[in-house]
Amino acid sequence: MNNYLSKPEKVSMTRIMLLVDLLDQVIADYQKAKGVDAEFMKDLRTCRTWGKKAIKRRYDFLDLDAAKDFTRHIHHMDIIFVPNDKAQHYYKIVQDMAGAICMNADDFAKLYSGFIPKTCGKCHKKAWKKCLIREIFRKYGVETVNNNAKNCPYSYLEAGIDLEEWAKEWAKANGMKYDSENMWESDGEVHETPEEAAV
Repeated sequence: MNNYLSKPEKVSMTRIMLLVDLLDQVIADYQKAKGVDAEFMKDLRTCRTWGKKAIKRRYDFLDLDAAKDFTRHIHHMDIIFVPNDKAQHYYKIVQDMAGAICMNADDFAKLYSGFIPKTCGKCHKKAWKKCLIREIFRKYGVETVNNNAKNCPYSYLEAGIDLEEWAKEWAKANGMKYDSENMWESDGEVHETPEEAAV
C-alpha cells in the first residue's frame, strides 16, 4: 500500500476511525443497560477490535510524517450536523473569527498551483523536511504528487512530472495564456474569474 494517504483515502480512513469511536460509545451505553444479549455484545466488541486492527494495519504502511499529519487532523476534528437553512449563519460565524481568513477551496488550489512551478517543481533541497512550503501543505492537507516518494512527496521532479507540460495544462484549464518565461503573470488587478483577466 502507498506510504501516503490520498485525499479520498483520508475520507475513508476518517470514516473508519469515526465508526470505531462510535462503537466504543455504543458498547459503553449497552454495558449500562440491563438484559442485553451476551452474543450481541460479543459481536459488537469483535467489530470494534477488527476495526482497530485494520486502522493499525494501514498506519503501519504510512510514512512517519503522513501518520503524524493524519493523526493530528483527526484529533482536531468534530462532526457537526447543521440544518441547510442555518448553513449561512454558521459560515458567517467562521468568517468573523479573529485571525481566520476564509478562502474558497478553488482559490487556495489556484494559489498553491501557481507557485509550485517556481518552488516544488524545481526543488532539489536535501533538507526538504525543514521546508516551510511543505509544512503548510501538510497542515492544510494538500494532496501529495507522489505517494511513493522516498524524499519530499510534493517533489514534481521525483514524481517524474514534466513541469512545462503541466504548466501549459494549468494555464489552459484556468483560461490563461501560457508564457514560458513567466508561466503566470498578473496584471495587478483582482479578478473574480480567470476570464476577466484575459479581457
